[in-house]
Amino acid sequence: MYKATIGIEVHAQIKTATKMFCGCKVEFLAEPNTNICPICMGEPGVLPHVNKRAVELAVRTAIALHAKINLKSIYARKNYFYPDLPKGYQITQSIPLAEGGYVEIETEKGKKKIYITRLHIEEDAGKLFHTTEGHSLVDFNRSGVPLMEIVSEPVIENEKEAVAYLRRLRQILRYVGSSDADMEKGQFRCEPNISVSKDEKRGVKREVKNLNSLKAVERAIKYEISKQTDSLEKGESITQQTMLWDEKKQMALPMREKEGVTEYRYFKEPDLIPLLLNNDIIEEQSKAIPELPTEKFNRLREEYKIKGEDAEILVDSPEMAEFFEKAIKSGCSSKYAIGWMTTDILGELNKSGKSFGDIKIAPNHLARLNKMIENKTINMNIAKKILHNILFTGEATEAYIKRNNLSQVTDEGEIEKAVVAVIEENSKEVERYKGGEEKLFGFFVGQVMKKMKGKANPGVVNRLLKEKLNRR
Repeated sequence: MYKATIGIEVHAQIKTATKMFCGCKVEFLAEPNTNICPICMGEPGVLPHVNKRAVELAVRTAIALHAKINLKSIYARKNYFYPDLPKGYQITQSIPLAEGGYVEIETEKGKKKIYITRLHIEEDAGKLFHTTEGHSLVDFNRSGVPLMEIVSEPVIENEKEAVAYLRRLRQILRYVGSSDADMEKGQFRCEPNISVSKDEKRGVKREVKNLNSLKAVERAIKYEISKQTDSLEKGESITQQTMLWDEKKQMALPMREKEGVTEYRYFKEPDLIPLLLNNDIIEEQSKAIPELPTEKFNRLREEYKIKGEDAEILVDSPEMAEFFEKAIKSGCSSKYAIGWMTTDILGELNKSGKSFGDIKIAPNHLARLNKMIENKTINMNIAKKILHNILFTGEATEAYIKRNNLSQVTDEGEIEKAVVAVIEENSKEVERYKGGEEKLFGFFVGQVMKKMKGKANPGVVNRLLKEKLNRR
């Protein structure tokens, strides 16, 4: 039986207005090479200076990860040359800001802690753009943007655990406000290293670089586990390599032989003194930490009696979880609130390509819909229709109902006419129903609702249909 061992390095951009060691703006999609200066371009005679805000947010993250913060950490130069790293070295930390800690995830076997090795601060490199003509262009705007590198212990066993860990880690960064962690913008980049072995001894690992979606992480890990297992089955040796994921081919391709630590020629950054922290900074950042995703997940399940998968959807966005709780405080039942949010609202957002922040309705819109269903002003189908149509306008529910004449019909005489008409128009189906095909009852309900343009009270429709069909 082969066993996979997985560790993951995450590079998360810290949410600051300026870069790590200079005053250049951090700005996504700015005109190429406009947010640069002699410091981030590594010109001779310049001196870096530490971004205090980046340090504070990194400390806040470390606290949220239950890590031990080092009151003294050391900046170092990691020497290697890439076209998108103008200095020819990267300023990072040889003694990290924090060590240890964990992220708790839910697995098929229950709760599991994914332990953290370290969290250190460093600067990002620039970005390469490859043209169809075979040219490579460099944008240095990202060079020097502050990063947190968060390295997990190799305790992840499969791609599902990896995705659960990354999802929860990304949530934590967003909750504490240390990173927007937008994978599409390159603010949260994942590099899993995967090894496969047949015993407790760890196999030769391969690292897959710069994955920028959870789907890509899942596919890359699954591919590497399968590939390495197949190689071991055939008696082939596995070479330690850095791989690139090809989304089109759905396979990992060799990029280079994996470097060792000695090849980076680390030495202390001569232009920066050690970073010294005190307990006041740690206490201040501790106070800024809100209820974290795991605690919120457990509380939502317990307090509102909702399913784990529903609670997971809510905690993925602090705004969404807050909206849910406000809807309930406004008078909406948890059953209706969770159903509308996870199915109707998210469905509309996915279809439109918009985010939760784009919706215009307030939590009390859900409470009003709930109340109208209970007093039989509208039925569930109409409630869903209203919700879909006012989601991005914020129009009052009563105003929308009045404008579109959507009040529910409860008059039994009017509904009975529709029921009789449907029975007379579908004599063959009636005979089949009487012959034992009871599943056809749903067909009759649908036909009556169609005649009533979806506005009939479902309870009255069901009762009258049963009476008429059974009498026949």
